[in-house]
Amino acid sequence: MGKLILMQLLNGFVWGWLLALISIGLTLIYGQLEIINVAHGTMYTIGAVTTFYTFILFKSWSYALIISPLFMGILALFIYLSTIRFVVGGSPITTVIIAYGILFILEQLTLLIFGGVPRTIPNPIPQSITLFKGISYPLYRIFCAGFSIVVITLLLTFLKKTKLGLWIRATKQDHETAAAMGISVPFVFMFIFVLGSALAALGGVLAAPITGVTFDMGNNIVIDAFIVVIMAGFGSIPGTIVAALIIEMVIGLSAAFVNPVIAKVVGLAVMLIALYIRPQGIFGEE
Repeated sequence: MGKLILMQLLNGFVWGWLLALISIGLTLIYGQLEIINVAHGTMYTIGAVTTFYTFILFKSWSYALIISPLFMGILALFIYLSTIRFVVGGSPITTVIIAYGILFILEQLTLLIFGGVPRTIPNPIPQSITLFKGISYPLYRIFCAGFSIVVITLLLTFLKKTKLGLWIRATKQDHETAAAMGISVPFVFMFIFVLGSALAALGGVLAAPITGVTFDMGNNIVIDAFIVVIMAGFGSIPGTIVAALIIEMVIGLSAAFVNPVIAKVVGLAVMLIALYIRPQGIFGEE
């Protein structure tokens, strides 16, 4: 039982960082544009599907780490310029309807191109590593957690240390004042939407060899991402990281004792308890 609990905690740690990577994209978009991007899960799916085709074309998964986020970024740029920029600052109902329309179009195009049959991608790092007490754990999953940590760290450094990062932080605090100071607010909005979408696709790249690829695989992950963002406090990146790790490790630990469905319920219960204690979220403003 001890080994099972440790394995589930490790799985929770790995998926916590993957979920944090995906959820940060969602919280960036909401924090800047105040758009609830329900199509975020489909962008994750597109990242995984692009990974599949990249592997077929180049016989290597590693190329997808660049190609999939880049492709999604270009697609997100087109989506932003053609639709999203016209509803930024609009009513929440309007933005949600637009986002649902984008979700439907992207998902149906994915189904048309990719098909409804699940596909698999060979494990890029098939080796395992022996941990303490003789527990063997897949090396690729450890890579996924480590890679997510590196990307998130670089993102936080970018937001704190660069001029564009300063623009982003200023725009988030008060976009009218930022515009008056000469900051190109429309460019910041566009950049954040593209960046958040690319992060979702990058999550799909990392998850694809573990979960397999289906045209609707983003439907579940987007629910988990919204749970994380709500628990964290909308717009908080540190809160998103903490919430993702808490929820996934609680779910992983619970899965050692109950079936996965009940484990998900336990994770949702943790979110409800956290929101009861802090309705504004873990790192939300009072």
